[in-house]
Amino acid sequence: MKKWFLVFLASICMAAGLTSCHREMVAAPPAGVRILLVDPSPSDLDGMVKNFQQRIIVVDRPVLVAVYHEEAERSRQGIARVLESIERPPLVEVETLAGALDAGNLFQKNECSDAFYRLFKSSEAAIFFGGDDIPPVAYGQKTSLLTGISTPMRHYFELSFLFHLLGGSQNPGFKPFMEERPGFVVYGFCLGMQTMNAAAGGSLHQDIPSEVYRLRYVEEVLEQESAARHRNYHRQLDPRADLFWCHLHPIRFIPDGWFVEKMKRTAQEQPLICSSHHQAVNELGKDLVIAAASLDGRVVEAITHARYPNVLGVQFHPEAFAIYDSAGARRRLSPADTAAVTLHDYLKEKNSLDFHQAFWRTFSALLQK
Repeated sequence: MKKWFLVFLASICMAAGLTSCHREMVAAPPAGVRILLVDPSPSDLDGMVKNFQQRIIVVDRPVLVAVYHEEAERSRQGIARVLESIERPPLVEVETLAGALDAGNLFQKNECSDAFYRLFKSSEAAIFFGGDDIPPVAYGQKTSLLTGISTPMRHYFELSFLFHLLGGSQNPGFKPFMEERPGFVVYGFCLGMQTMNAAAGGSLHQDIPSEVYRLRYVEEVLEQESAARHRNYHRQLDPRADLFWCHLHPIRFIPDGWFVEKMKRTAQEQPLICSSHHQAVNELGKDLVIAAASLDGRVVEAITHARYPNVLGVQFHPEAFAIYDSAGARRRLSPADTAAVTLHDYLKEKNSLDFHQAFWRTFSALLQK
């Protein structure tokens, strides 16, 4: 099958060093629903493309714009390989931004502000993905010995972009872009939700077991109820085992919150979600509201925005294509399990697959409006 020209062109740009050279060669961006994928890893990008191709996300003429800072810690070769493998819609563009970013200029007008605004004006949605820990200096804390910082420029880029979109208590005089278009869609997954909170002036628990549950050892975490664990700690004891990359635990919805009002789920539903994190929202950022929590109420599982109705951050991974892939890899939940299953089949058996499918139906409906 013939590859889309724009995708091919983007792959050339990526191989050349994540430049945005295709912008100079295309007279005008293609018409369609433009969705910003902010700093996606190769696996993030591949998964989102498949979610559109398999119609998990159903949007007319989607154009995915993968946006990076030129200093972001990403595998250019890995991203180029994903782009080269795409043989049918959606269209994928790549854009790289330049500009000095550091802990001192994130929450104000800076050298990336104009590019942020242009991207906002030319798109309908922005999605922020999972990843490693945010430098705590960005939310006014010292760095815990348990915090692992490996991609600081990526975090500065995303923190500043989200601040420009939403605003924050760090700079009350700043006018957020979304004051112009409150219905703009912003989704954040796992780290994406944490970044959303920090960008709005909130803070994080730097380690859930030690700060929230006062536990020091992996074995103590594994003795807890499954609902109180937020990543697959079995993998920490045996990383070679054929275990799921995530932990599956239930969440509870806040009555009259996003999931009940927007997604039309019942307040009593407690779906299993794919969780893989050790940090969580502590103090809420400006205008952010809790939409879901862990069953014990000690960990925030989702946040929404009081002023902008289409902003949602979730502390889990509904974007993972394995959730929807009935032919995916078979894994075990824990070393004690004898049978390996696909993530898709397990969630389906536990009546939680429909929740994830409905998650994307809601996203699709927001963009179709």
